[in-house]
Amino acid sequence: MTFTASGEGHDDGHPGEAASRARARGRRRRRVPPVSVALSALLLAGIVALAIPGVVPTGDTSGSGSSAPLEAYVARPTPAIDALDDKPALWTNAETPEPLYQLRTQELLDLPARYAAREHGLGGREDVLAFGDYHGEGLHLRLSVYRMGKEAPRPSTFFVDLARRSAEAGVGVTGMGPPVAEDTKFGPTEIADARLNLDGDERACQAFRLMTTAEGEQTSWQISGWVCDATPVAPLEIACFLDHLSVTEAAHDISLSRLFARANERRRPECGGVPQPIPPKGA
Repeated sequence: MTFTASGEGHDDGHPGEAASRARARGRRRRRVPPVSVALSALLLAGIVALAIPGVVPTGDTSGSGSSAPLEAYVARPTPAIDALDDKPALWTNAETPEPLYQLRTQELLDLPARYAAREHGLGGREDVLAFGDYHGEGLHLRLSVYRMGKEAPRPSTFFVDLARRSAEAGVGVTGMGPPVAEDTKFGPTEIADARLNLDGDERACQAFRLMTTAEGEQTSWQISGWVCDATPVAPLEIACFLDHLSVTEAAHDISLSRLFARANERRRPECGGVPQPIPPKGA
């Protein structure tokens, strides 16, 4: 007696015939998975659509049956896209910025100076004053005044903030010491030793950062940067650089004027008198 693989019934005939009938029953039991059927149907529908003249897989639901070539996708108007027409939500550099700030001290008089500014569509503005040559052995100062808008990132540690801002200037931070607090006319300022690298040229510098808000105002400013020299720059010297930072006649922001008016009442006597104004260009 020979049993089938499933154990169903028996067959007294020839063993080969019984095996053939068992295989036939096995084939009848196999079913094609529903997913395979669905995919085959979709594939067949696509082949038929391509084969029929006038049917193009463009997603056209107008029923025109046009065989015109595909056109470029155009995004539908949305509030976010419409806002880009006025002020893009990104940073844009000012080609010929009108300086809002000036910094004039005896140490900086003979150094080459550069001024740059950029604005963000969400309200931020950053002005950068740079003095001296980073690749030289003498004094180099980079000072940023950032009026924060809605684009301002969440507060972070001094090191993370320095790494992010220096990276935007193409400078890397290879090391940083513990920060100390130094009083300035804008309030407490964080200062720390930092090792910076620009194009493979590493220098020992002092980085600084402070956050401030004008009294009665919601606008916040961040003043930050670094100073490098042949010998370490003392915290008091950095405080005096900030002490001599002032606004120009081009600054018409009321909040900014209030900020500096209040700060000038807290100037440190060790830093000298009122800074001399920068002469007009070409003078």
